[in-house]
Amino acid sequence: MPNKIYINARFLTQSITGVQQYALEIVRNFDLLLDRGEIDPNVYTFTMLAPSKGVIHDLGLKHISLRQVGRLTGHAWEQAELPFYSGDGLLFCPGNTAPVISLTSSQKTVTTVHSLAYLYFPESYSLPFKAFYNIIVPLVLKKADAAITVSQAEKELILKRYPFAAKRLHVVQNGGITGSYKEEDRNTCLYSTKLPSPFLLFVGSLSRGKNLGAVIKALSLLEDENLHLVVVGATGKTFAEAGMDIPDHLLDRIHFRGQINDPQELLHLYKTAACLVFPSYYESSGLPPVEAMACGCPVIVSDIPALRERCGDAALYCSPDRPGDFAERIKQVLTNKLLRERLKEKGLQRSRIFTWEKTARETWNIIKNI
Repeated sequence: MPNKIYINARFLTQSITGVQQYALEIVRNFDLLLDRGEIDPNVYTFTMLAPSKGVIHDLGLKHISLRQVGRLTGHAWEQAELPFYSGDGLLFCPGNTAPVISLTSSQKTVTTVHSLAYLYFPESYSLPFKAFYNIIVPLVLKKADAAITVSQAEKELILKRYPFAAKRLHVVQNGGITGSYKEEDRNTCLYSTKLPSPFLLFVGSLSRGKNLGAVIKALSLLEDENLHLVVVGATGKTFAEAGMDIPDHLLDRIHFRGQINDPQELLHLYKTAACLVFPSYYESSGLPPVEAMACGCPVIVSDIPALRERCGDAALYCSPDRPGDFAERIKQVLTNKLLRERLKEKGLQRSRIFTWEKTARETWNIIKNI
């Protein structure tokens, strides 16, 4: 009998942010490893389990099947129904949480804990969300057969708070650009949507931790009336709640595109932006800087451990508390052609280190050993 691997596919019902992108890419690349024979389909079978209602992503996989089961949705489905359908195999949960029943039973479980952001920026999360995560994440770190996190920096933060997880916590870096992107297509215009030129690009949610306010202040300091800012990310919160104050003279130069679920549309923005500005106070393993690098887009990021780990010498670094530093770096990128070309070349080289295939392969080795 083949070994059964079940994947908690609740992410198929959700819009794409970093956690969902991770899950989508992991599954796509598990399927690729099965297709190549690196994972023997005669020895291991993979099944995604998702709620019966609400699936919005079709991955078109060759070797991994999808079963929609149960009657519930969301966390209720995950906690009450998922264990029933996955009990005869190993359960891989790629999105921070796992069923308590699975964690406390004899079932083998592997869970990816992406970050502890809910502890460091609690104002960005609802009370029920924080209450649930304050229960489930420590339980995952204590009871899962293996837990994965996405950077050495994040592992150190987790172990500082939960030292008991040391023996089961593994680091597997996120990948980079989506597998459908081809480097030789970098200059191809895939979208005809008219964009302002030149423009800075910000990719992230409107939360205090992502620090969009620093980019807006930097744009104001530059006093360049031809320079625009394009913002990609969920816009559920008000600007004030997200720590932003937009001066009247910038209102027509800041363009909110909302959440973009089409990776090709996002790649087009990376390819046409003057630079990506990524001023987060906290990241576990940020995806946008490496995605931008793979598109030949210069990158300016916060000087924090996870982004140093991610970007190496291929980015310019600033203190997230100093918008003036970001303004100066932006000005350098816009006016110094040699610097711009150096960042593009180093970024392309750096981005090749991070692939989702590598992430999937390392993740699979952990699952296989369990």
